[in-house]
Amino acid sequence: MAGMMPLTRESVAQQLAAAQGWEAKNRTLVQLARELPALPQALCVEENRVSGCESRVWLVCNWREDGLALEMASDSRVVQGLLALVYACYNGQSRQDVLDLDFEAWLGELGLNRFLSASRGSGLRAIVARIRSCTEQIGI
Repeated sequence: MAGMMPLTRESVAQQLAAAQGWEAKNRTLVQLARELPALPQALCVEENRVSGCESRVWLVCNWREDGLALEMASDSRVVQGLLALVYACYNGQSRQDVLDLDFEAWLGELGLNRFLSASRGSGLRAIVARIRSCTEQIGI
C-alpha cells in the first residue's frame, strides 16, 4: 500500500475490499490508524473522552463551512484503526449527511461487523452517538 490515501469512505472501502481475510483486514486497519490525523495532546482531556469504550477514546467535533471536522484518538492501535473508519465516514460531511449515515450498515458493507467484539461494537456506537448528538446540537 503505497503513499497516504485520503481517509474517505471510498478509499477505505477499496483498501478493505482488497484485504482478504481477517488478518489482512486487521493489518489494513492498523495502516489506516497511522493515517488518522493526530489529536493534539492538549485535547486528550476528560471532557473530550467518550464513555462506553473499553479503550480510552477522545473525540472533538467542530463545524466548519465545508462540514464536520473531526479530531480523534485512542490509546489502542486497533481502536485507532476503527476511529479511522469513523473519521472516513463522517469527516467533512454536511449536517444532514451525518444524520442520514448508517455507520453500522456501512461496516456491514465493508464486511467488518462480524469481526467486532460486542464491546468494540458498543464502543463504536458510543462514538457515533457522540458525533450525532454534537450534530443535532448545532441546529440549523
